[in-house]
Amino acid sequence: MNKGKSKKHARKSTLTRDYLIRATYNYLQRFATTEKNLGRVLDRKVRRRLPDTDCDALYDQAKDWIEDIVHKAVQQNLVNDRQFAHARAASLIRSGNSKMKIIQKLQAKGVTPDVIADVMQNLSDQHEDMDFLAAVKYARKRRFGAFSIRHNGKDIVEKERASMCRAGFSYSLAGRVLNMPHDAMEDILYSKD
Repeated sequence: MNKGKSKKHARKSTLTRDYLIRATYNYLQRFATTEKNLGRVLDRKVRRRLPDTDCDALYDQAKDWIEDIVHKAVQQNLVNDRQFAHARAASLIRSGNSKMKIIQKLQAKGVTPDVIADVMQNLSDQHEDMDFLAAVKYARKRRFGAFSIRHNGKDIVEKERASMCRAGFSYSLAGRVLNMPHDAMEDILYSKD
């Protein structure tokens, strides 16, 4: 039993700059990310690797390494917040997320407000009514309104409207989408896809 603990401790104590560089490249091969999020990921890796003893000096040195590695990844264009935000927002629109949800998800990843505003403006120019299209896609995905397999009782419609409002769509937009006929919704979905 002690043998397993010593291996674990030995594994945790091997924190080097090379380890962080390898971890960065491995992460970037699998995921697109932002500058701030990459720093968070590397910080978590450092915290897991540090021994449980007092090691503030090593942690401070690791923070400097992280800052330098993230800076170099940005210089090499391996990490680009604007490209990430644009690709992520476009993907979220296609999957039926409201503007508000998209903004919240980008903020959670560490994208700055000015980049978010630019990306959302760019996407608004490309899609004439982003929220309406996203609301129709959300209704299809959740089987609301004309896509519903349940009866059209008032209770069900209000629950569906409440769900759409929690997803970031306005009350009036939710009502408009839920009251649309099935053919009109399909025309919107298939003409935009």
